[in-house]
Amino acid sequence: MARRAGLVVRGHSGLHFIPAHIARSLVAAPEVSLVPGTAIGMAMVSGEVVAVLPLGGGPGALVVCDVDGELVGFSGLAPEASGFFEEIEGGVLFGGERAVDLDLAAALRNAGTSTLDQRGSFDEPG
Repeated sequence: MARRAGLVVRGHSGLHFIPAHIARSLVAAPEVSLVPGTAIGMAMVSGEVVAVLPLGGGPGALVVCDVDGELVGFSGLAPEASGFFEEIEGGVLFGGERAVDLDLAAALRNAGTSTLDQRGSFDEPG
């Protein structure tokens, strides 16, 4: 039986799984400033400004993840457990329930605006 390391969170659509190599930290209710005209917010986490995307409707921790080399916070997720879980197709088992893989790269793409574009970059020609 294969096992996967990571974080199980509860969102508005049930249980989800975030692999350990993607999840970086949990931050309890940081102050989030909304970026006008977008669904993106910004928060200060460990001295760094990170983009914040809402994935759940309720309160919860900010789950900071490395998405394609960029730190992004996902709000509205309630952490359930971290550790090693039995792997199943498309996710893991937690307490007899299926926790489906959370596609954070898709969530970031669906936000409509790249977080890098929101912050700006000195490396891009202007």
